[in-house]
Amino acid sequence: MPALALGLLIVQVATASAVVHRGPPARKAKVRTTTEVTVTGWSPGQGVTGFIGNAAFDPVTEGYPTSDPTGDPRFTPKNESFAGVIHGTPTGTSETLNLYCIDINTDTTTGIGYALGTWGASNVMNVGYVARILNEYYPHTNEPAALTNLNQKAAAVQAAIWFFSDRYVLSESDAVHDATVAIVNRILGEGALPAPTPPSLQITPAALSSTRKLVGPFTVTTDAAGGATVDVTGGSMFTFVGGKPVAVAPGTAVTTGTKIWLRSTGTSEAKLQATSQATVPSGNVYLYAGNNPGWMDAQRLILAQDSKPLQTTVYATAQFVPSGKLVVTKTIAGAAAGSQGQVVIQVDCDDNVTRPDFVIPAGAPAGTTSRTYRHIAAGTTCTVLETSNGSVVGIDVVVTGDGQQGTIAAGGTKTVDITDTYTAVPSPGPSSLLVTKTIAGPLAGSQGPVTIHVVCDGAALSPDFTLAAGTPSGSFSQSFGPITPGSVCTVTETADGGTATVTAIVTDGATNVTIPADAVVPVNVMNVYERAPSPTPDVDAGSLKVTKTIAGPAGGQQGRIAILVACGDPTHTYGFVIPAHTAAGSASRYFPGLAAGTRCTVTETANGATSTVQARAAGTRKTATIAAGRTTTVHLTDTFSAVSAVSFTG
Repeated sequence: MPALALGLLIVQVATASAVVHRGPPARKAKVRTTTEVTVTGWSPGQGVTGFIGNAAFDPVTEGYPTSDPTGDPRFTPKNESFAGVIHGTPTGTSETLNLYCIDINTDTTTGIGYALGTWGASNVMNVGYVARILNEYYPHTNEPAALTNLNQKAAAVQAAIWFFSDRYVLSESDAVHDATVAIVNRILGEGALPAPTPPSLQITPAALSSTRKLVGPFTVTTDAAGGATVDVTGGSMFTFVGGKPVAVAPGTAVTTGTKIWLRSTGTSEAKLQATSQATVPSGNVYLYAGNNPGWMDAQRLILAQDSKPLQTTVYATAQFVPSGKLVVTKTIAGAAAGSQGQVVIQVDCDDNVTRPDFVIPAGAPAGTTSRTYRHIAAGTTCTVLETSNGSVVGIDVVVTGDGQQGTIAAGGTKTVDITDTYTAVPSPGPSSLLVTKTIAGPLAGSQGPVTIHVVCDGAALSPDFTLAAGTPSGSFSQSFGPITPGSVCTVTETADGGTATVTAIVTDGATNVTIPADAVVPVNVMNVYERAPSPTPDVDAGSLKVTKTIAGPAGGQQGRIAILVACGDPTHTYGFVIPAHTAAGSASRYFPGLAAGTRCTVTETANGATSTVQARAAGTRKTATIAAGRTTTVHLTDTFSAVSAVSFTG
């Protein structure tokens, strides 16, 4: 509300201006730096008396109290010396806009500058109900018609708005109490409106960031006959003609639909602006422009009526993100080099960008090859994991350097080296079982002992396949045989190396295999080791549950799914890996012992798509805040279908 309001001391001076004590803002809106509207006054309106509720009171579900909430601990008394219409003047015009306050606990006064914002950026609740009030009541209409005094009419509308935006309830003794209750009850019955259409001049999107030299495209749309003129600060403008960038001079007039890219002139941010004649519909919000000395914030305002066609300027921001490179170097070595199968290396980064696998074809000779991943935002952490190590029947492999993590530095290059050393494995007989165990992940080498137990037709084969605690990353094999053809063998990992501080994620493990005649049957088991969520003595600790649903006609035919979980500051990362060909349904993983208030980001870094199966994801990146003593759930779903065959002629 204006500075006259908020129940603060008003001192009348000769110029009829208001002097207001400004406390710290209750909320901080996203600040913009260009004034589009300036507060110039307020009327009609008058003071009101009442109570302000806290977050435990929900205006929509509970409705207007039937009596003064004097005994309700959720409410405290709060009187307002002005409730009514606020006037704003658009920059460069003499027009007047009518606005209401949607932020009772923050101040404003004449001379404060505002810029057009969004409902989300305003941090105000129930704006859809406020928008319906604006459509049906003063000054857009003469309602409530029962109040003939304009000061009372405006005050009743403002008080109804505050009920939804700020949990404000009038005293039963207030002159406009009954009219306000009638407004609220009617609006609750009709429901909220969606966000209004933005001004007829737009730049979309409002913000973009990129690690590349040109950031865009930004699309300028307007219904003005003369189009819009564009300008930029902190950068230069370009369009593309014939696939090549062409410079756009400041002040150029462009037609609706023009796409513009921005390039930095040495700054980390550039601002594109477009100006034309435009109408701003009611229900749009205005936020503090941030350029009044001494004011850290100012109350949020909402437009009560459509504006007249005015010269309007809209803005969009380009962020130029510093970046670096990741180089993955792969060395093929060993006496059996050239006899191995295909090698696949996956790069999972916490920036939610899907990057192609680094694939080395089967039979590649001894030597070193590399792949460079460019334009990775500085500060991004990437994990490099070899998901297929080329192991085939008769060939053993030891992998070193797998599972490394690295953080990308601005202008720098992070190099990850992985070496596969191949040797021939003697066959124990005509029919046998070759069990290969791969140890990977950021904490590979910190795990406990691993034991794999094999039983064929009810008889245990000895000795067990064991790896000592602390075995480094790599792949290790043991043959079991000879085995009678037709036997059914069960491969069980009886100890997975998990400890109190290290979590083992077991993937790609086959449990039951039938042994054919004259064959060596391979079974591969991979364990990815990472930090375990550590229990905490905090009684208010909570947990995170990540649930992944596999659906669709091709569910069960998909490839490997990988989910990265990053929690807290400093960030601790965990993984949730679902093996290839996992059947349709839901799988979950719990992360216990997280402190209340911890913020976790859940990102699907590999969605299981293959050359024959396509994935449609319902959410690949979600955030959640851990609640005290509760399990907070994040749910991701992938729907899989077969890739349609496409042929090209010509």
